[in-house]
Amino acid sequence: MTEQFYANRYASILYRYSQRFLARALREEALPLEPAQLPVFLRAAHRPDIAQEDIAAVTGLDKGTVARTAAALEAQGLLQRRPDPADRRVNRVSLAPEGQALLPRVEAVIGRLHDVIYKGLTREEQDAACRLLVQMCDNLRGSLAGPR
Repeated sequence: MTEQFYANRYASILYRYSQRFLARALREEALPLEPAQLPVFLRAAHRPDIAQEDIAAVTGLDKGTVARTAAALEAQGLLQRRPDPADRRVNRVSLAPEGQALLPRVEAVIGRLHDVIYKGLTREEQDAACRLLVQMCDNLRGSLAGPR
């Protein structure tokens, strides 16, 4: 068997190591976030007023996980949620001022993670790795979009 058959295994290992790295780095920086909260926190930061269901669609998280994470971040004072005026069933989220104040430190932690992940890789290799991972994610997302 060639190494290509193990791509999912290495993606899983990379994810687990990344989560451990982030947990430690967030703790060291005294940031009140858990690694699992970062996708919602960062989407709200980079796309203010984003619908929770759009976060789920982009991140691959289920809607319930996004809703629970958003509620937890709101309870921490880091996120603001409001119903969409056109459809009150839809919640839109943005960072609260307290979350906005933490954003540069959170992004610095993410930068440290990227520095470690990409260590020893040229810019071209980094770009190629990202393109390949995006393609693999798109392939899987597409396979899940059809009938069950």
